[in-house]
Amino acid sequence: MKKFMVIGLGNFGSEVVKTLFELGNEVVAIDKSRERVQQISEFSSRAIIADAEDKDFLLNTGALEMDAVVLSMGNNISQSIIATLFLKELGVPYVVVKANDPDHGRALEKIGADRIIYPEQEVAVKLSRQLTEPSVIDFYDLSRDYLMTKLLAPLDLVGKNLLESELREKYDVFVIAVKEAVPDNFLILPGADYRIKDSDVLVILGKATDIERLEKNVRDSNG
Repeated sequence: MKKFMVIGLGNFGSEVVKTLFELGNEVVAIDKSRERVQQISEFSSRAIIADAEDKDFLLNTGALEMDAVVLSMGNNISQSIIATLFLKELGVPYVVVKANDPDHGRALEKIGADRIIYPEQEVAVKLSRQLTEPSVIDFYDLSRDYLMTKLLAPLDLVGKNLLESELREKYDVFVIAVKEAVPDNFLILPGADYRIKDSDVLVILGKATDIERLEKNVRDSNG
């Protein structure tokens, strides 16, 4: 069981708390609003009414025992910056912060936030990509350069095994898993002799530019 602390219980923070808790983790939920804390109490291990700008409180509440702390403080930019600074000064290993805009994100990056997220922007990008590339089921931005994507099997590769597909040679991407529909199966790290079926979903890892080249080929081959 992992331990998490979520500070700020707006829509985003509350959903993070509920999801982490449903996945079997220990979750401490914190907000200054009594109403928000009461609403989340049954979906968390502990729900606390408190001010996250209190460094001693963060220490005494067990921030250092957490695998990660998630900050979601709405439009209170200064408070999220101060809380991030305190958490990193205390030595919290992984701090995730919801940013409102790029300037806010740059400030958080400079004081040591380990991951900065823009929920609305990420949803918009994912939706736009899915609408533009129907063959792309989903994708995950792993870093500035690398993506992991789930892709419907390209028609021109159906019937070929992974070695014959030359995905690595042509596009420098790796098939790290296959979701088979027939039979219903999820195969991790398929061998080079795995033969691609038209009902397969390929989970692919690679640089964003290489995956974009592959997606263009899929779009062209599928018409």
